Amino acid sequence: MPARPLVPPLQPCAQPSVHRRAAAGCWRLAPGRALSLEPRESGVLRIARGRVWLSGAAPAQDLVLQAGDALAVAVGQHVVLEPWGWPGECDAPVLFRWDHVAPQPHRHQARTRAARDWELGVVQPLQELGRAFAGAGRAVGAAAVQVTAVAGRLGAGLAGFALGRVMATAAPGEKEVCMKNGCSA
Repeated sequence: MPARPLVPPLQPCAQPSVHRRAAAGCWRLAPGRALSLEPRESGVLRIARGRVWLSGAAPAQDLVLQAGDALAVAVGQHVVLEPWGWPGECDAPVLFRWDHVAPQPHRHQARTRAARDWELGVVQPLQELGRAFAGAGRAVGAAAVQVTAVAGRLGAGLAGFALGRVMATAAPGEKEVCMKNGCSA
């Protein structure tokens, strides 16, 4: 029995343009199928007809793209798309275009450098300042607890000292006089 692929290959919905690579062009994705993209070159995914559920566009984020929407996909970025629609709406295939985009290193590098400068010059110092304030707050709180405990012990010691002095200077009671004089009560 000859081996047969479980998922039929994508079918182009029109002849891919001659000046582009073979993957560029318009493609058809049948209902109930999914497509995993991990491009070797940057490109733009454009939905021509239908709606797709796209996973992997950003960390922990899924997107729903519909006709007219486009998404830039970077080299090595892994995205999975599958037709998505309301019940009874998924009978028609989704049509989408994949167009390669020529890299523009100068703008991308400048944007990356600006983002890194922002991270190093603003975001990290603010995070460190926040951690410093949190540490200072914890230290002040711990010091306040210790000062309160010391003040409580000092107050209790002073109260005990004062009570002892008062008791020592108080007039002797009747029982104390009898005990000193040896009388019987």
